Amino acid sequence: MIQNIKNVNYLNLMKHDFSLELFIHSNNVANIAMKMADEIKLCAGEKQILYEEALYHDIGKSKIPEAVLYKKSRLSPDEWEIMKQHTIYSQELYLYVVDNNGNSTEKARIIRHHHENWDGTGYPDKIMGEDIPLHSRIIRIADIFDAITQRRIYRPYRIENPLNLMEEMEGKEIESYIFRKNYYLFKRLLANQ
Repeated sequence: MIQNIKNVNYLNLMKHDFSLELFIHSNNVANIAMKMADEIKLCAGEKQILYEEALYHDIGKSKIPEAVLYKKSRLSPDEWEIMKQHTIYSQELYLYVVDNNGNSTEKARIIRHHHENWDGTGYPDKIMGEDIPLHSRIIRIADIFDAITQRRIYRPYRIENPLNLMEEMEGKEIESYIFRKNYYLFKRLLANQ
């Protein structure tokens, strides 16, 4: 699923501060987000912006202690609070590695909000519904899809019915419209795994 990556800043950051698992996950999320963008008919320029935002969405995890990031059991409440900081760190690191201008500030805002939930229960700012930027909502769904269809350090098995799980999240963690517009895309992706 990994496309050719042309962003030199991203490659340099990944080479020094990112695990292979997170590198692959970020690429998967960016590629899934691009396919989702096709389904909801985003224009080419928007898709290019979305790709970059999705690629950088988890770079802040490079600042999370490895004992928390790679813990094989459930995180404690304190550890979970540390983990939730990765969205803010991702925003900060993105602004650090790119030319800081109005466009990069907006992209950083999208990256910050990729764990906001449709119902307002997400983080870091607990925004909800259409107050969550469109690209953040797309990345949220792509992120969840990749996370639940791949083995993880804390879950070395695949979830048996990932679309059923996503249906349970519909209208809560994820926006129903975007999920439904991409439902058959997810079915196709699952069939190819």
